[in-house]
This record gives sequence, C-alpha cells and structure tokens, in this order.
Amino acid sequence: MDQYPTLNLIVRHGEALAAASGLLPLLGAIAAFVLGTHWVVVVAGAVAGAFLYLLMRSYVELVRVMSDMLIPK
Repeated sequence: MDQYPTLNLIVRHGEALAAASGLLPLLGAIAAFVLGTHWVVVVAGAVAGAFLYLLMRSYVELVRVMSDMLIPK
C-alpha cells in the first residue's frame, strides 16, 4: 500500500481525522462567540461539527473497505 500514501494515512489515522474535523466547526463557533457573536453561532457550530464528524466517519469507513477489498496486500 506504499503507492497510496493518502489512503494509508486515512486508514491509519481515520478516527483522529474524523474527530478533529468534527471539532473544528465547534471550536470556530466558540471563538466567534468569545469575539462577540450571538450564542446561536455556537449551536450552529455544534450541529455542523456533529454532521461533519458523521460525514468524515463514513468516508473513513468507505476508504477502509475499499483498501481492504481492492488494494492487493
């Protein structure tokens, strides 16, 4: 699997990538709230973070399935 370094990265560190990408919108919304925006921004950031986490989690699972089935070991 050396010829596919990006897939290798996603297979190895997919859970951490999904968690980090899910936390980024929430952290950005909290930072915006601290700088003076409305509290609804935090709620929107939490919803966006949860959605992005689920989306990235499904992407990681799809990459893992493809790499297990299609890439020769």
